[in-house]
Amino acid sequence: LCLPLDTAQAQSRKRVALLIGNGAYASATTLGNPRNDVRLVAEAAQKAGFQTVTIRQDLGMGPFQQALRDFRALADGAQVAMVYYAGHGMEGNGRNWLIPVDADLKTDLDLANEAVSLKTLMQSVSRAAGLGIMILDACRDNPFAVKMARSKLTRSVDRGFARVEPTTNV
Repeated sequence: LCLPLDTAQAQSRKRVALLIGNGAYASATTLGNPRNDVRLVAEAAQKAGFQTVTIRQDLGMGPFQQALRDFRALADGAQVAMVYYAGHGMEGNGRNWLIPVDADLKTDLDLANEAVSLKTLMQSVSRAAGLGIMILDACRDNPFAVKMARSKLTRSVDRGFARVEPTTNV
């Protein structure tokens, strides 16, 4: 006996993934691995039963934000929502940032306008009714450190990510 799932049942079993590989940076060190890493993670996600696996490569700020908006719609109510990011990432004044390929970051104050906050990705995966997963495969050294001016507000923009604790959707 085979019964069709209603829309709510189908949505609750949905597994969606957004995989971002940023390597072709205009103003920072080019990274060779993200393109291949995203492909390997996509294969693994499909084998693990993800119905929707979206791959985005070399995203500038606008396309990065659009990819997250599109993903939030897919993740809404899904059983599992996963974001994988490979590329440059950094900490700036206690916040973690993922770096789009068109970022120039002449000053630490540019982070809010030219980078994507890790908190934004956390909000995206939190749309899942079940499990939200973030996987960061980021070079955590600041590729702009030599040329980046620092404001009085900034404690550090040189080290790796600030500590991130897992959260639950309660």
